[in-house]
Amino acid sequence: MMSEISSARTLFPSGLFQPEGSFRFSADALHLARFALTALNGKESVADLGAGCGIVGLALLLRRETLRVVGVEREQALADAARLNADRLGLKNCHVLCGDVAHRETLLAARRMLKPESCHGGPPLFDAAVCNPPWRTPGSGRSSPSPLRRGALEAEQGISPFLAAADGLLGARGSLFLALSPDKLADALRELPTRLRPVRLRFVHPCRKGVPAPAALALLEARKNSRAPLVVEEPLVEPPQCFNPRAPHPPTD
Repeated sequence: MMSEISSARTLFPSGLFQPEGSFRFSADALHLARFALTALNGKESVADLGAGCGIVGLALLLRRETLRVVGVEREQALADAARLNADRLGLKNCHVLCGDVAHRETLLAARRMLKPESCHGGPPLFDAAVCNPPWRTPGSGRSSPSPLRRGALEAEQGISPFLAAADGLLGARGSLFLALSPDKLADALRELPTRLRPVRLRFVHPCRKGVPAPAALALLEARKNSRAPLVVEEPLVEPPQCFNPRAPHPPTD
């Protein structure tokens, strides 16, 4: 069993189970994990909103196994896949909840997965949240032939429910880490709840034949109740060559 887990970790992210017809993860998920890791010390609780097959939360745990991750995913098939992937990787601190982030009951259930509610108050809030769902403006684009993709897109309400969910789940000074298309950045900044202030922004540029192309990804950190100014970090020109779970620290370039 240990050899199977070791093999799965060595191959990561290759080998992750993804249901037939579901949205496939991309390098964006690994960029988001790296971006969040620069601000996490390993003691935090993290909500993975729109977790899919679990890629972002699992990447975080492979670098910081002391984190506590709760994935929230609306599609049952994807939630099951995330649980299976966590089990294959031997990651005990990953829990997955099937539910809609737009529902208050789902958010309460996610908090209870950290610690059951007691007579001393409600369940705890999260220290951080990550979010990398398939952004799409409702009603735009063509219908997908895949029932799983089509159902997810038809129910999509834009980014607002995810931002509102993060606002409700995060404790004081908690951070939301977002990965989104640069053309959606203005929408995200405009729709951020008042208590979530953008504090860190980084653009990712693909490099083609040695020449940086226009930004293909925006990474944003918004911190609850913060007064810190927004810092625009140096652009990342090269995508990660690989994600090494055994590396002690995330790359800084």
